[in-house]
Amino acid sequence: AVVSTQSTGVDKYQVACASVGLAPNAFIVKGLLTRVLHIRVEKIQPEEWKPIVKCLENDSSLIEVFIENGSAGKRVIKSVKTRQPAFCLAVKMLLFKSLASCLTCSSEIKRLTIINIPLKKAQIDLISRGLSHNKSLEYLCTKRSLMGHKSFSNIFPVLRKCLNISHLDFTQCKLTEESCSLIGCLLRSQILERHTETWKHSLRYNVPDVNSVAGIRRLTLNGNPIGDGGCEIIATALQDDFWLRAIDLQQCDISDEGAKKFLILLEDNGALSVLDMRLNSNISDTKLLEKVDAILKRNAGSNTDTYEKGEIYNSIPKVVKNKTSIRKSISNLNMRNSLNESRTHKTPKKSTPYENYYNSVLRDSMVKNVECLNDIDLRDDKSKFSPILIHKVSTSTRRKSSEAKKDEQNQIFDMLDALKNDLEVYKHELYQEKERSKALELKVNALERENVLLRNQSQHKPESDLEPELLETIETSFSQFHNFLDMLKQAGYGDLCQLINK
Repeated sequence: AVVSTQSTGVDKYQVACASVGLAPNAFIVKGLLTRVLHIRVEKIQPEEWKPIVKCLENDSSLIEVFIENGSAGKRVIKSVKTRQPAFCLAVKMLLFKSLASCLTCSSEIKRLTIINIPLKKAQIDLISRGLSHNKSLEYLCTKRSLMGHKSFSNIFPVLRKCLNISHLDFTQCKLTEESCSLIGCLLRSQILERHTETWKHSLRYNVPDVNSVAGIRRLTLNGNPIGDGGCEIIATALQDDFWLRAIDLQQCDISDEGAKKFLILLEDNGALSVLDMRLNSNISDTKLLEKVDAILKRNAGSNTDTYEKGEIYNSIPKVVKNKTSIRKSISNLNMRNSLNESRTHKTPKKSTPYENYYNSVLRDSMVKNVECLNDIDLRDDKSKFSPILIHKVSTSTRRKSSEAKKDEQNQIFDMLDALKNDLEVYKHELYQEKERSKALELKVNALERENVLLRNQSQHKPESDLEPELLETIETSFSQFHNFLDMLKQAGYGDLCQLINK
C-alpha cells in the first residue's frame, strides 16, 4: 500500500509534464519518491509551474510540502542581463490555491514549510481555508513569510482551532509585542481546550494521559523583536500550561528583565524543558541563565518526551555572485592592470580596425584627387590666375520675379476665398435640408399618430349604434301595440284609436 501511494505522486507529475511536453524535473521527482514535494522557486522555469500545480492540486499522498525561495534572503550581485521573474503573482496564487486543495483533501500531510515567500492577505486566506479543513498537519513553518502583525492577525483565528499542529515556527516574521498578545490568546485558548479534553478522560475514575492530548508542543519565535514586554505576555499565558515543552527565543531583543519573567514561570511550571534565549546580547546576568538552565534540566529529566535546542539562528544574508558578475570583475581588473602598464611604459596606442579602414579610405581619396590635378592642363598661364566671374542680376529681372511671386500668391488667396464662399453656401444648404428633414419627420409622426387613432376607432364600435337584439325587442313591441289598436277598432272604439294615432 505504501508503494502505491509513493508512485501516485510521481506518476501524476510525469503525466502533467507529458501533457505540456516537458521533461520532469529531476529534483522534484527525487522528492516525490519519498512523498515530499520540495519546490525551490528560484530554480523553476515559467513553463514548469503548470505540472507542479497540477501535481499538488487535490493530492492526498504527500507527507510534506516544502516551498522555499533561496534567492530572497541572499544579497545577490545582479548581472547586466536580467530576465522576467518566473514566480510572479499569478503563479503564486495558482500555487497556493492548489496547496489549499491539498490541505483540504489530504489526511497524510504532516509538515508544511514556507520560507522566504512574502504572503499577502489573499495567499493567507487560501492557507487558512486549507488549515481549517485539515486534521493531520503537525508542523507549520512560515519563516520570513508572514510579514508583520497584520499578516499574523489574518492567520491567527484559524490557528486557535488547529489543535493537531504541535510545532509552530514563526522565525523572522517581524512579530512585535502586539503580536505576542495574540500568541498569548492562542496559548490560553488551547489550554482551555486541553483542560476540557483531560476532564473528559478523567471521568469514571480514569487517570488521564497528558501527553495524548493534542496541541502546541513547541513554539519558535527566533529573530522577532518582541522584547521584554512580549516575554511577559507569553510567561503569564503559560502559568497554567502543562503541555508546552519548548520555546525558541533567539535574537528577540530580550534583556535580564525578560529572562526574570521566565525564571518566575519555571518555578511553578514543570512542563517546559527547553528555553532557548541565545544571541540576546542584552542578557548580561550569567547567574540568572545558570538558574534557568538548572530548572530546565530538571524538567527535562521528569518529562517522558525529549526536546532539544535548535540550530543557532543566523540572520546575516550570504553574498552570492553570479558567473557574469565574476567575469565582469575579472575583466575590470585586467583593464586596470593594462592601464597601469600603459602609464608606466607609455606604449603606443593601437588603432582599431574601424580606424584602419577609415585611414585607408582617406588615403585612396587623396591619391585620386592628386591624379585629377595632374591631368589638368596647366600650360596656359592665364588658366592659373583666371579671375572668378560674378554674374550680376539686374533689378528689372528681380522686379519681374517678385511680381510673378505676388501674382501667384494673389491667385492662391483668390482660390482660398472662393473655396471659403463655396463652403459657406454648402453649409447653408445643408442647414436648410436638415430643417426640411425635421419638418417632414414631424409630419410623418403626426400622420402615424392619426393612423393609430383611426385604427383604434375602427376596432371599437361607436356608442350610437344599437345592438340587433334591442332592435328586435322594439319591433316586437310596436307590432303588439298595433295589434292592440286593431282589437279596439273591432270592439267599437275607433274614435279612441284615432285620438291615439294623433
